[in-house]
Amino acid sequence: MLETLTKEIWETYLHQEFQVEINDQHAVDMTLIAVSGFGRCLSGQREAYSLLFQGPHQPLLAQRIYRLRQPQLGSLDLFLVPVGKESVGLQYEAVFT
Repeated sequence: MLETLTKEIWETYLHQEFQVEINDQHAVDMTLIAVSGFGRCLSGQREAYSLLFQGPHQPLLAQRIYRLRQPQLGSLDLFLVPVGKESVGLQYEAVFT
């Protein structure tokens, strides 16, 4: 499914919440706050892009694959990397090439 998702599709989910599973019993809510295109197709099929999610201050999630859930998209696994700390929480990035 991930290979069919484009920057334009993700833009329709801007400012919407995603539930991120930390483990079998815990999850945190994150908001998709930015979708940025890189202006070129690295794979030859779609534009490379990144997603920026805003999460809570705690817990700090380690860099790894997490299962995200969203009502319209369903469940998908994304590699999230912590990239910043803002007054409203921690930010995580996923990159698609």
